[in-house]
Amino acid sequence: MDVLHHLRAEVVNFWRASTGVCVVVALTLGGCAGTQTTVDPLRPIVRGPQWPVKTREHVDLWLHGFALISEDTARVPLYARDYRDQVTIEKNRRRLYTALDSNRSALAATLRTRPVLEGAQFLALYFGSWEELRQAIDYFVKAEGDPSHANNPAVQSIIAFLAQQFPRKEDREFAQRFVTALEGERSNFHHQWWLDEQRARSAALTTADSLWQARWRPALQTYLNHTQQGNGDLIVSRTLGGEGRAVPAGNQASQYAVSWPATTDSAEVLLFSFAHEAAGAVASVAVNDHLTPAQQREGLGASLAAIALVRGGALLVERIDPALAERYARWYLEQSGNPVPARAALAALALAFPMSPEMIASMKRQIELAFVGI
Repeated sequence: MDVLHHLRAEVVNFWRASTGVCVVVALTLGGCAGTQTTVDPLRPIVRGPQWPVKTREHVDLWLHGFALISEDTARVPLYARDYRDQVTIEKNRRRLYTALDSNRSALAATLRTRPVLEGAQFLALYFGSWEELRQAIDYFVKAEGDPSHANNPAVQSIIAFLAQQFPRKEDREFAQRFVTALEGERSNFHHQWWLDEQRARSAALTTADSLWQARWRPALQTYLNHTQQGNGDLIVSRTLGGEGRAVPAGNQASQYAVSWPATTDSAEVLLFSFAHEAAGAVASVAVNDHLTPAQQREGLGASLAAIALVRGGALLVERIDPALAERYARWYLEQSGNPVPARAALAALALAFPMSPEMIASMKRQIELAFVGI
């Protein structure tokens, strides 16, 4: 299933449509008909470290919900391998059955009939907290998706933004049901589990953060600047594996969610999943420049986009550290369920994720030009 790669262009358009209007940093309590104070634009540029590594509980909660109700058949799983099974085991150990569990079948059925709603998995990256996201959905539902039902321009913009993702009445009902189920999930299970996981992974995160800011990010920065990915938030997510979630914003502060390392020995997976997402800038050009309109209509572009991100990420990692590239290849072979050889993992990755020599050459050329700043 290549649904995530169909959604990437839509997410970029989502961001462009919302920039400057914007989704909130803080929302006041109350319904759309009540008092609504002015709100600030999302993600103002703040001076500080470039691409700081952060944790965001609401991002994990939102993706957690989608992981439990989605059919994940992608070549590289959309969520961490066996994530759903791990959650089930943990809930059974704690003897918990939540609102999300009781609504799971109905929510999953809606996604099957309306796969476009999968695009909503990116929404949490537009908000700074669970409260902001929940209240935005509340405004949206109470206004019946109509911005004119709100009396504050900023809230009108929020409603218009959400209406792009949930255009139908039944879509709004899905959003409301999903948020209500997640509220129960958060209270009864996810919040405490997430805190437990954060403590268990704290040493790994400290190691990954140190390596990222001292070694990997500086090595990538010229490329990132050249491809308009100069800064943003790098959000680690327990829910994700090889497939990250990226909301690129050009000169604004982008939002990239990547894999959260479990141990200090696996700290490098933060780099691997980020490189996979950052390769999108060159992967899309390489694929689109070498396909005919007929091939695009047949869906070949979306299929190759998934492959190009994996191969492009390998090229990026290899450019800054050839030894790490072999480990990148082994990790993505493992993520995709392919055999992992003791050596020559990059060659095995090329066989598992085949692309034309012309597309590979295009990505290599773009990457090299970006690193020299041309």
